[in-house]
This record gives sequence, structure tokens and C-alpha cells, in this order.
Amino acid sequence: MPRAIGKRITSPRFSDPALAFHWPAAIAFAALCFAVSYPGRLNQDSLYAVITMTARGELGNWHSPTLGWLWSLPGGLLGQPAGALLVQSLLLGLFAGFLPRVPPTPRGRLTLALELLLRVVLAGSFGSIGKDVATLGALLILVQLLRHALHTRLSYVPAAALAILVMLVLLIKSPNFLTFVLGIALLLPFFLHSFRLYATIVTTTLLLGALAVPLNRAVDAHLFGAKDMHPDKQLVIFDLAAISLRTGANAFAKVPGWPTAQLPPVASCFLPNMWDPFAPWGPCSGYSAAYDRLDAPLKRRWALEILTHPLAYAGHRLSYAGYLVRSQDHASWGIAGDAVNDAASATALAERREMMARLHANRPVQLWRAGPATAAFQWLEVHLLRYPKIQSVALVGSLAILLFGWLRRRTDVRLGALLPAAIGLGNFGMLLVFGVADPARYLLPTVCLFYVALLAQLAPGYERKGV
Repeated sequence: MPRAIGKRITSPRFSDPALAFHWPAAIAFAALCFAVSYPGRLNQDSLYAVITMTARGELGNWHSPTLGWLWSLPGGLLGQPAGALLVQSLLLGLFAGFLPRVPPTPRGRLTLALELLLRVVLAGSFGSIGKDVATLGALLILVQLLRHALHTRLSYVPAAALAILVMLVLLIKSPNFLTFVLGIALLLPFFLHSFRLYATIVTTTLLLGALAVPLNRAVDAHLFGAKDMHPDKQLVIFDLAAISLRTGANAFAKVPGWPTAQLPPVASCFLPNMWDPFAPWGPCSGYSAAYDRLDAPLKRRWALEILTHPLAYAGHRLSYAGYLVRSQDHASWGIAGDAVNDAASATALAERREMMARLHANRPVQLWRAGPATAAFQWLEVHLLRYPKIQSVALVGSLAILLFGWLRRRTDVRLGALLPAAIGLGNFGMLLVFGVADPARYLLPTVCLFYVALLAQLAPGYERKGV
């Protein structure tokens, strides 16, 4: 390393406890998740994904074809959603297998007990089939692999696994690139003394990360043959509508060919916390229909409106973030949710019947029923993942862990705590920029990564020099 650069990079003293991978624990928690949630809990979106993945003529990129393909791998043997449940159970198992090596002291035993408790809670939550849970699983494994690498030489197999996990997170939802960029931006100050070097690395990471968007589109179109359903319309319409109301000028009308006269006024459709009124299923669906043929000019107008009205845009995004943090939508997800069988709703069943008739096929979809252990898992989930203000607790707690680490950066750096806290905050930052709805489950990765960070901070450790 050149001497000039070396002076600008800190090699802190880590005191994280070592992690060891235990196959029995991994298998046990994967089996627990599969047994508790069998055959899996579907919502309308995941129902659509598991059906269309086996019918290429219906496959579109509104939902991730990559994730649909992953869910479908065991589907031929187990059916759906049991196939998707197996995939998510394996993700949980791979995370759960990494456990800290702690001394046989009261503090060490307490840490290990809390680590196991977190895995038990997640065993229930991972039964909800959805992109948020799959993303969480990939992020949890990624964090554990990086923590494990602190104490071992990173060989080809873990390095390849890290690359696959990063790619999976990006292909599930391309805006996730910002989660990684922001996480890196929060961690770099612990290692760098030069602001110029910091800015160079963050900018380079941002530019490289943004390539995830065209990469995602290319994979969807060329590898899976998915139809372009213009998923970007959610963000573009949501932001343009908000800026229109805040500036008093209809931004849509500035796009040549936009059918302003045929659409209801923006003010009668807009909600500050979600784009759903403009969606194909919403009361103002004409906006969604009109978007498709004007995709490129609307995106240009979107970028121009953000640049020319930064205060209006910032006010809109901060307002949305406030709704997200205060969301009380805790009753609609998880093993204790009232929408665990959303796929059985009248709307979902009607859509499925119409789709199956069009495909001249019938794919049985299994529905989850509560079992003997359901009540215990519901209680744990409600008290650890779904209580009021949990989003605020996770955000403030993650910030506190980073601040505490910064104050002790010269004597005791817990990268195993800083890493999940930074990625969890990065997830919130990604939603701050790209979010279009406010269900509390969107912050599930932030909440769970906060718990991982907190346990890593509390665990007894030892000092180790270097990166």
C-alpha cells in the first residue's frame, strides 16, 4: 500500500467474538421454520409471483423474476407455497448456524440465549412468503459471513457466497444498491482519515451500485424473458404527484402527450404515504395506464422536477418517511397478522381463477392453518418485532450503536455491531429515497439487523489487531 494512502487509513483494534458455523443449529432452525409455517403464508403479490414463474407467457418484471425462480426450484416437488417456504427456511438456517463463541460466564450464556431467542422469533416470521423476508435472509447471512471473516482468512467459497448474496439482494429489488452504498458510507469513517478518499470511495460505490438498475432489467428481460411492466412508474408517479401539489403546477401536464383532460386531478388521488391510488388497482388507475407509453419522457420530467424543485421533493420524501416510521401496520404481516392468508381473499382468488382460465391450467395453492405452536410464536413476534414504535426504536438504537462505536473507535471497535447497524440504517435510507408505500414490514430488515447489532455489542469478546 502506498505510504500516502496508508496514513489516511486506520487499522482499528477489533474485539468482536469469533463466530463458528454449526450445521446442527442451521438444520434445526430451518426445520423449525418449515414446520411452524408449513405450507407458507402467501399474500397477493407472492401468489402472483409463484404462479407466473411457471407460466412464462404471464411473467413480468413487476415482481422479481429472480426471486420467483428461486422460490420455484423446490416447487415441482413440494408445491406452492411450500417450495418458497423451503427456500426461505434455508436462508434462515444458514443465518442461524453462525453462533458466537462466548466464554462460559453469565454474560456469555445470556448472549447465547438471546441469540437463540432471536432465531426462534425469526423462525415464525420467515414463513411469510415475500421479497422483504427473502431480502432480510440474504442480508443476515451476508452480515454473518463478514463477521466470520474478521477471524479467518476469506477463502474463495465465502467470497463467492458474499458475491452471490449481494447479487441476489440487488436482483430482488434493484434500489437495494442504495442500502449497500449508505451502509458503506456509514462505516468508512471508522477506517479513513481523508475526506477526499472517503468521497472518492462513496461516489465510486454509488456509480457502480446504480448499475444494478440496468443489470436487473437485463436479467429480467433476457434471462427470464419477463415482460416490461414499467415497475418504475410507482416511484415516478408518486414523486411527480407530490411535487405537483407542493409547487402548484401539474408536472404531468408538462410532458407532451400526457392526457391531462382525461384523468382526475392529482389532488383528488394523492396520498402522502403511498402511491396506491394511482396503481392499476386504484381509483386513479388512468395514471398508471397512461404512463406506459410515456415511460422515458416521464422519467426525464421526474429528474428535472427533482433538480428544479429540491425543497418540494425533500419535503415530500421526509413526509413519507415520517409515515413509514409511524406506521401502525403491524397487524397485516407476520405469523400473528390478519393478512397471513391474503392469497385467500376474494380479490386474489378471482385474479387466480382468471389467470388459470387464461392459461388453461390449474395450479393448487396450499393455504396455511394455525397449528399447536402458533400461539407461542405469535406471542414472541408481537413482543419483539411488532410492538408500537419498533421502527423508531430500531432507528434510534442503530444510530446509538454507531455513535457508541465512534466514541470508542480508538480502543474497542465492534465491527460485528457496526456492520448490521449501518446496513439497517441503509435500508431506511433506501426507503427514504425510493419508497412508495408505508407498511411496517418494509422496515423489518432494519429492525432485525438492529437486534443483531445489539447482541453483537453486548457479547463478550477479545481484542484483535487489524482488518
